Amino acid sequence: MYSQRTGPCDDCGGRGQSIDPAKMCKECKGKKIKKENKTLQVEIDKGAPNGEKYTKHGEGDEVPDAEAGDVIVIIQEKKHKIFKRKGADLYMDKEITLIEALTGLEFVLTHLDGRKVRIQNKSGDVIKPESVFTCEGLGMPFHKRTYQMGNLFITFKIKFPTQIDEKSANLLKSALTPAPAAVKGGKKAASEDKPEGEVAEVCELKTYTDAHRNTDHRGGDRDHHESDEDEDEDGHGHGGQRVGCQQQ
Repeated sequence: MYSQRTGPCDDCGGRGQSIDPAKMCKECKGKKIKKENKTLQVEIDKGAPNGEKYTKHGEGDEVPDAEAGDVIVIIQEKKHKIFKRKGADLYMDKEITLIEALTGLEFVLTHLDGRKVRIQNKSGDVIKPESVFTCEGLGMPFHKRTYQMGNLFITFKIKFPTQIDEKSANLLKSALTPAPAAVKGGKKAASEDKPEGEVAEVCELKTYTDAHRNTDHRGGDRDHHESDEDEDEDGHGHGGQRVGCQQQ
């Protein structure tokens, strides 16, 4: 009884050719490929959204008699200790004292690019807990439209004193009794964040409106007709105030 079978050649391994061991490459051992490290440079666009893909054609693995593949680079944003990003807009929380909330606010913000911006509110305005303010143009550049900038939204947290003595309480009652018009001339309280040197920009807090919000989370056109559901999710749809920027 006889049987017949076919299989790969023991010498060439089914490749159809064999290499003389004396002439075989000592590095690849006849496989015709070898591993190597290569540094690729990828230029990231300003305002590139999270998950954006960049393709480097022909930079993938190479094998004999086949076209080289591509390398696809996917952008992943790192968390920032101050700012949160939504499209071209930035969001942050700021804790201030009760004195600053009542008598005036001024602090210096170090932006993502390292520039320092002085943030201040309008004289006489009172900042309420969880109030949302806007710094116009202090967001990130729009993707593919770097000449346009998003906005910065600041939610203020008021740090209240844990207790107060009777003398201070009476002084506060006396100071807060007059009409609001008498408070407008009050002197601003000093802030721990006041700049030591020259600051390039100054922002004054103004009334916040929904028109300032960039709703395209990938840096596209602004949508001024958001749904009520989107506003409820963000938590910044009502009752806040904004900031306008001016050069000093």
